[in-house]
Amino acid sequence: MSREFNKTWCYSILLVMNALICGCGNQSMVDESKSVEITGVVTLDGKPLSDAEVTFIPADGDPLVGPALVITDNSGNYTMSLNAPREYKVNVDRMMNGGPNPKLKEYQGEATTLSANVSEENKTFNFDLKSAK
Repeated sequence: MSREFNKTWCYSILLVMNALICGCGNQSMVDESKSVEITGVVTLDGKPLSDAEVTFIPADGDPLVGPALVITDNSGNYTMSLNAPREYKVNVDRMMNGGPNPKLKEYQGEATTLSANVSEENKTFNFDLKSAK
């Protein structure tokens, strides 16, 4: 039985990999020459927010560009490369006790109030966040 299970599992993995490879064949790829390196600082109530997860999500939902995530350093600084210049929604979170930080609920998920219009001329995005009450 164990041998049969392993055989089925291997076929399943191969089937999923094949679907992923074939599914990507008809889409045009992102032009890597258009990627933009951005920087910024995240603060919470005027203090650097270390170890925060900063996620840039294409506002238009383009799956080829996709989201990009970076973790801030001890001074709240981050540097990352984005696939394409465009408008992004920005999520900021710093996990607490294994879950989202309630102080940052205004900056998490679809309801985030943060955005960034990334371009060759606009590459620095500082976020001065306020704790939720």
